[in-house]
Amino acid sequence: MKIRTSVSSFLSPRRILVGIHRDLFKIEARVAYDSRPAPVSPFEIMVLILEDRRFFQHDGVDLISCLRETLRALSFQRHGGASTIDMQLVRTATGYRQRTLRRKLYEMFLAWLIQYRYNKFEILRAYLKCAFFGSHLYGFEAAIQRIYDKNSGDKLDLEESAQLAAMLVYPRPLVPNKEWERKLSRRANHAKRLYPRLKQRFSKLPRPEML
Repeated sequence: MKIRTSVSSFLSPRRILVGIHRDLFKIEARVAYDSRPAPVSPFEIMVLILEDRRFFQHDGVDLISCLRETLRALSFQRHGGASTIDMQLVRTATGYRQRTLRRKLYEMFLAWLIQYRYNKFEILRAYLKCAFFGSHLYGFEAAIQRIYDKNSGDKLDLEESAQLAAMLVYPRPLVPNKEWERKLSRRANHAKRLYPRLKQRFSKLPRPEML
């Protein structure tokens, strides 16, 4: 009887709803509302190129990426988690790191849910403000100040923008080494090669309040 009661409590609708609201409040704390027209910067374009090229087309979950990574996994190829920027914001804000299917599905659900609360610009910038860029570097503002001694992403050149975007996959270690520099440079160069062709995709977006 005690076991049955415990399971019932764990799966109760009230407990589930409380958990969802708790996590939504954590995400809310990360978002700065801003409806002013603010086109994406070169640094933000680099992030979108490397992390989520269909960011402005999907509703928090990129079904195309999910299908691709599932097929790769089934064929025993190297695969990723198909995480969108929306999902990365959810993961960073809530602090959950479990690598389970249940956690992934819940992450997708919250990523879809926040589409009804925030526009895409707010989601992108909220993620960049709390993303991990390296040892003691949380948020792009701290990373820019520490690494490049600049106080704005708009002041980064294309090389710096590409390197900083690449740090989302290869965070800066406390003591940078040759192996890290090699991996970072390879990913940054990939972004720079794609930038001239893909930047137009993000330069004609509607204003934030229209998303």
